[in-house]
Amino acid sequence: MSEALAARLDRIEARTAIADLVHGYARAVRSEAYEAIAALFVPEGTFEVRSGRPDGADSTLRQRFDSPAALVAFLLQGKGGPHPVPLIHNLMVTVDGETAQAEALMTATITGTDRTVAGAYQDSFERRDGRWLFRARVYTVFG
Repeated sequence: MSEALAARLDRIEARTAIADLVHGYARAVRSEAYEAIAALFVPEGTFEVRSGRPDGADSTLRQRFDSPAALVAFLLQGKGGPHPVPLIHNLMVTVDGETAQAEALMTATITGTDRTVAGAYQDSFERRDGRWLFRARVYTVFG
């Protein structure tokens, strides 16, 4: 196999693994399997929630979790209550060697309510020991 073909195959496999990771996170939230979320991040991974608009780069920080454990602890506080059922749209992944970036739109109904939420994810990833993991997730809720 040529180097060019091997590089293309690696990028395709990386994009597929990253898409599975993004959708796996959404599945964990939907099913309230919050304990599984920490394993989707590098140990020093972060998660931010922001408020913003779909047509602008400006946003306001609402919450920041400086570790996967902090994110999981927060999510566990609400377990059993209303929670989002996320649907991921327009996932676009760019791979650069052992790192990658992605953006996606997310819409969700909130269980037990008539509310919905919409926003966008800006994600960064890192491949460690052959496995793609979130390095950082920024979710911007559209106002």
